[in-house]
Amino acid sequence: MSFDHSLTLDIPFQTSRQASIACNTLSPDPILKANELTVEYSTKESHLLVKFDGASDRVIRVAISNVIDNLKTIIECMDEFDEPEK
Repeated sequence: MSFDHSLTLDIPFQTSRQASIACNTLSPDPILKANELTVEYSTKESHLLVKFDGASDRVIRVAISNVIDNLKTIIECMDEFDEPEK
């Protein structure tokens, strides 16, 4: 399916392990309106890349907001429970 609007977020982390944890945590979330939006998660070194393709800018804006809210929770959990690399 081809969409008219696209945006990619490039989110830096301190380590590639943290980026991978964020990617693996976000990836299983299902897209509720697959006919309006696709979201692809990947990592490149210590960066999380999130690519949004949507039917409208509004759909992408809502999806980005949701991903950022989820990322906030993931980062808080990493800060609280993840041991630093040696």
